[in-house]
Amino acid sequence: PVYDATMPEEGTIFRLITTKPIATDDEWTFTAPGVSYDADLAEKDVKKVNVFPNPYYAFNSESTSRFDAHVTFNNLPEKATIRIFNLIGEQVKKFDKESSSQFLKWDLKNESGLPVGSGIFIVHINMPDQNVEKILKLFVIQRAEILEYF
Repeated sequence: PVYDATMPEEGTIFRLITTKPIATDDEWTFTAPGVSYDADLAEKDVKKVNVFPNPYYAFNSESTSRFDAHVTFNNLPEKATIRIFNLIGEQVKKFDKESSSQFLKWDLKNESGLPVGSGIFIVHINMPDQNVEKILKLFVIQRAEILEYF
């Protein structure tokens, strides 16, 4: 059967109340519906592809330290090519994603491993399995940083 219901929020607690006494050798088994793929839903989901936080203003609430600067692309299909360009059309970074995760993190560094400067970036996302391309605009404001090597 197909269930079209809102999933419970993370951390939701379920309580099972029974009139049968529970013994230490009792065994409980739960089964969830398997993962399935629906091409029509996948096409609709590519419209939800986005990046956050946008604008990146020298801070991301998901960062674990001041050295963990990143933005996250979300709602990505299994296969995607993400190319990030600056405003003069130079490619800053390229990702070839082939994983089941819908997320991809960019550490705000270029192909040479140096932090990108503040500015506006154009993100081109190619999703070949869905035969769709999407273009996003990303605004980045970096904090002042002194590089040890450059």
